[in-house]
Amino acid sequence: MQTKDVALGNLRVYLGPAPGSGTTYRMLDEGNRRKQRGTDVVVGIVSTHRRLATESQIGELEIVPDFRPLNGATVTVEMDFHGVLDRDPAVVLVDELAARNAPGASHEFRWQQVQSLLEVGIDVITTLNVAELESVQDVVESITGVRSPATVPDSFVRRAQQIELVDITPQALRRRLAHGNIFPANEVDAALSTYYREENLAALRQLAMLWTADRIEESLKGRAVNELSPLQWETRERLIVGVSGANDDESLLRRAARISARTNTDLLAVHVIDANNRGKSTIDMSPTRAYVANFGGIYQEIVDDNVADALVAFARLERGTQIVLGSSGSAAGSRRSSGVVGAVLRHPHDLDVHIVSTNSSAPVRFNRRRRTPFSWIRRLGAAAVAAAVLPLVTYVLTLIHSPSSLSLVFSTYLVVVIGLTVGGGAAIGILSAVAASLLENYFFIAPRHTFAVARTDDLITLSAFLAFSIAVSIVVTEFTKRSNDAERARAEAEILTTAAAAVASSQNDVGPILDSLRAIFDLTRVEILANRDERWVVEVASGIPETSGDTTEFRIDQEHLLRLWGSSLDGRDRTMVTAFLSRLAAGLGAQAAEREASERRTLSDTNALRTGLLRAVSHDLRTPLASIEANVTSLMARDVTWSALDQERFLSSIEVEVHRMTRLVTNLLDAGRLEAGVVTPRSLRVELDDLVASALETIDTQGRRLEIDIADDLPALFTDPDLYERVVANVVANACRFSPLDQSVRLSAGRTPTTLTLLIIDRGPGIQKQNRRNVLMPLQHLDDNHLGAGLGLSVASGFMGLLGGEIRFEDTPGGGLTVAIDLPQEDQ
Repeated sequence: MQTKDVALGNLRVYLGPAPGSGTTYRMLDEGNRRKQRGTDVVVGIVSTHRRLATESQIGELEIVPDFRPLNGATVTVEMDFHGVLDRDPAVVLVDELAARNAPGASHEFRWQQVQSLLEVGIDVITTLNVAELESVQDVVESITGVRSPATVPDSFVRRAQQIELVDITPQALRRRLAHGNIFPANEVDAALSTYYREENLAALRQLAMLWTADRIEESLKGRAVNELSPLQWETRERLIVGVSGANDDESLLRRAARISARTNTDLLAVHVIDANNRGKSTIDMSPTRAYVANFGGIYQEIVDDNVADALVAFARLERGTQIVLGSSGSAAGSRRSSGVVGAVLRHPHDLDVHIVSTNSSAPVRFNRRRRTPFSWIRRLGAAAVAAAVLPLVTYVLTLIHSPSSLSLVFSTYLVVVIGLTVGGGAAIGILSAVAASLLENYFFIAPRHTFAVARTDDLITLSAFLAFSIAVSIVVTEFTKRSNDAERARAEAEILTTAAAAVASSQNDVGPILDSLRAIFDLTRVEILANRDERWVVEVASGIPETSGDTTEFRIDQEHLLRLWGSSLDGRDRTMVTAFLSRLAAGLGAQAAEREASERRTLSDTNALRTGLLRAVSHDLRTPLASIEANVTSLMARDVTWSALDQERFLSSIEVEVHRMTRLVTNLLDAGRLEAGVVTPRSLRVELDDLVASALETIDTQGRRLEIDIADDLPALFTDPDLYERVVANVVANACRFSPLDQSVRLSAGRTPTTLTLLIIDRGPGIQKQNRRNVLMPLQHLDDNHLGAGLGLSVASGFMGLLGGEIRFEDTPGGGLTVAIDLPQEDQ
């Protein structure tokens, strides 16, 4: 009996992705390790499944005698719960935690027995597969098609003090299965092609990792809350989206959902309600709630008087790693330092912050403009240089000035003005000219140190200098602009020319060219239209679709037209586009020529295939025809009297060869029908075992024995029975052809939630992985010495494509080839 002062026992769980992953071995290894340290350890129950490595791991561990109730006519082996209680060990090893006990046991489920053992203070070490967790049953069934007969509540497993994931790669687990270390040899082939398919094992492994990570995350969350620690335990990414109920919430959540899908993160949307206006708000959050639900997120509301602090606190509480905030309009940058965004950014940098522009207004269209070469930064820099250089030049000139050197003064200032104009443009040049004139007047023209001018010729000289300096500034600026435009035009022309030269064998290559054209001329959309039956149809386009607006059209050639949307082009732009069109026309012509050449190559390959097919078929026909002729000639010989047994042998040989010819001609006709595209499948409800039986009646097994293992409880198929029978017959005939005479060919079947798989397993030479795709093509063989049509697998693959299924190849453990015929299961 449990007393109130008895401490609960500790639970340790070894969690595996699938049976055979090694959980039982690890449990026994841990039991031995504790026994060596002096702990009282017993084995409550262990299922070794006759695996030698697992059985040897029991070692010297004490085993509590099992309990064997009679379940109908079957004796089952269960853990003797009361025997364990009487033994009262410190630690008990209990295998297969999810097992359902037979009637007559102390508890219905084994995990309930473990729970009772924990309550009396006994530590328990146990094993579990992820498929046996109650919360993942639907997911596991969708992956494997199998639902576990017994499960364990997640809440019970999460109470364990230790959960250790026994990880193993899908490839390693399949090798372990193929070596006979998990199931008996007669069950290996079916398991490899159904439950133990590599993609199934990879999904189960990931599911086990995610479940374990969630459990660790809960533990870390409890630790962080208990210790009041602000540290973020980033075991899993979480995206926190701040929503306000505004019209732009949809675009904000859409962007956040894309980020969440791309990074495989959880999405949580939070709305902060102002504590001062609680109950007075008129914001309707129902549309935002609907958006969050549509994007697969979780919506929450919190109350606080500081939105930024509330967002950051919520993110930390939910272990968020990223915050997404919306910022509408061009004024977002100016509001950032004082608004919610700026306040969030000022918090410690333990969170990544995404600022999303949510301005949903119509796109603004710009006319193409020429950028001035003189930016404001350049102008301000030139002004600063002028403020420093002009006084310096004036000081130097005052040191060397003489009445006869006034021309030197004017020439020096003119050079300085021209230099400043080149650096800062006409405005800086004009200002510098005015400043230079004033400096000349004040320091160098009599009377000096005043702005008065005593002599008329000095006034004329000074005025001429000012006018000439201003004119030079304007001319230099215009020259610089034109040089810049010319350089820009040359660069743009080079871009377009290079893009046009890149047009090769596919229309997809035209896309980057149109993108370059649209970017260079600030266009919203660029289209190439083709003349189709006197109608212009868009063939290739770049940019958003347009229904109205300014357009400019250029004729590329007689069959193509270039249409530009959203910008007005000046004469220089039109000249550039016109020059570009000739290169584009040449590229489109090269495309057309390449397409025509490709069609000719395809036609040539088809003719070569037909020629080879006829040659191969002639060889395959020659052998049976010769055999039939020889047998008929022998039967018709008048000088020989054949016994009834000899006549039967001759007729049987003729029958075999006729059957062989019939199959060859049928495959040839089917190959022609597939190439012509005239095969139309139908859909009927049929049973798989009936289809297989009908298919096997039409083939020659060539003396090989067939083993058929198809369960009676498989669902019916909705398919074309004639086509499916041909697929099965061709694959089985191929297996019999290459399988050794002393080895049988096995047929078994399994299913997943979406497919039903028929396996044809032989012990022949197999097919190397690099050749498996080739053998599904006509005229392909396993070796170069074989002659013949090689149409059986090609026709089977073609028919399966029409039925919506596929043919897969896998290695048979121990040697040989396993052909899996997958057919989708339609909703009945």
